[in-house]
Amino acid sequence: MLETNQIKFTQIKFLDFLLIFLALFCATLLDQYLNSKIEEAIRSPDGLSDSIWAWGTISVFSSLILPLIVSMLCCLCLVRGLGSRQEFFKQKFELGLIETMRVWGYTFLWSFLFILPGIYKYSVYLLSPLIVMFSKKYAAGEVDALQHSTTVSKKFFGKLNFILLIFLFVFPVLISSMVDEYKVFRIHPFTAMATVFLETVIVVVFHFFIIKHFLKNLNEVENGTYV
Repeated sequence: MLETNQIKFTQIKFLDFLLIFLALFCATLLDQYLNSKIEEAIRSPDGLSDSIWAWGTISVFSSLILPLIVSMLCCLCLVRGLGSRQEFFKQKFELGLIETMRVWGYTFLWSFLFILPGIYKYSVYLLSPLIVMFSKKYAAGEVDALQHSTTVSKKFFGKLNFILLIFLFVFPVLISSMVDEYKVFRIHPFTAMATVFLETVIVVVFHFFIIKHFLKNLNEVENGTYV
């Protein structure tokens, strides 16, 4: 079982950080490109075409796949003993994507009915990809990722939501309010690159806090000390 003392900032290597930066760089470029294509389809004088569905579908899948890749790279960056990148992605990516799709599916259903329950479900299901990456019980087929994520999340629910508030709401709003107009690469490439660098630092710090609390509480739950 992985321990929290295996998570260290000091072990972050330049190549690891560079890979996360490149992943976010590609994600940002793709997002801006897809948004421009969707806007073109909406503003077309000929009216909406079938292309908007194609671009929208690609956008949805990219919003599922790219954050998962970034999260897995952060895990490899911060946690010792996970093996090689190739083996880790081979073992965890497909299941991580499946569970991520389940998280968004269930969250959408709850949000469609009630907004606040949807937000609650998102916060307790959010750790499901980490369950895939670190839980021995999940690897043995003994637990459901979403249910196990809920159990672990409730162990530090207050801290979890504080971290989510700061890193997924406060920081993005601040960055957007200050440099949003300078994030477009085709207009402001240098400030856009600097913004991606800043976002990379924030993403790594976010994963550091999340993984550290997650592993501590996952160990308690899976060692049978949780009541």
